[in-house]
Parts: sequence; C-alpha cells; structure tokens
Amino acid sequence: MTTSLIVFRSVTYAQRGSRVLAQNGIGSNMIRAQAVLGGGSCSYALKVSTQSLQQAAAILQRSKIPYTALYAPDRFGHYTPIG
Repeated sequence: MTTSLIVFRSVTYAQRGSRVLAQNGIGSNMIRAQAVLGGGSCSYALKVSTQSLQQAAAILQRSKIPYTALYAPDRFGHYTPIG
C-alpha cells in the first residue's frame, strides 16, 4: 500500500485531523514532517493511503481543520506536492 501525506502547521491540527479521519473510517499515522515539506517550519503530517487521500482532504475541509499541503509519492517514491 502506498501512502501519501497531509501536512499541518501544528501538532494540534494533526491530532484533530487524525480523530476526524478515524471517525470517518480512514486510518492515519502522525509523523513529524521534514522542514522542506512543512515550508521550513515545524510541522506534522498524517500518513494516509494514497487511495484515501482525496476523500481525507474533503473530510478535513468539511470539518474546518486546516492543512497546509498534500503530497503523493511519484514513481520513484519521492513525495511531490499535489495541486
């Protein structure tokens, strides 16, 4: 299973996002995001299955939980921004 990333600007938003996704049947794992993914700042990300990424983003938007970026793996396994 390939995984994608949803990046948040704080641990609080990532925790809230994880709870809301779990309530909607989407599993996630919280990780500390690399500075390059977080725009040079301290940030956190949720790893979700690539198949669930768009659905997860829609759920977060409906729940008014802001995220800063979405990343999916390219054919080499490197995370690239979406949108």
